[in-house]
Amino acid sequence: MGLTKDRRGEIALALLQDRIANEGLKLSPKNTKRDIGNLAKDTGIPFDEMMEFAEWISRETLEKTFTKK
Repeated sequence: MGLTKDRRGEIALALLQDRIANEGLKLSPKNTKRDIGNLAKDTGIPFDEMMEFAEWISRETLEKTFTKK
């Protein structure tokens, strides 16, 4: 029994969120957009989609960081 594409995506997202939580998120106005562009090029994911995802994951991380528990 193999994993579905959706389940692989869920697992990949959980791994990414864990990595960001443990290693931090580097946001540099000077380099971030270029880094996202390079990642989009390397992965074949359109730049607009990669930028939207990067913005979403960054906001998610900030919300979790500053939410009172």
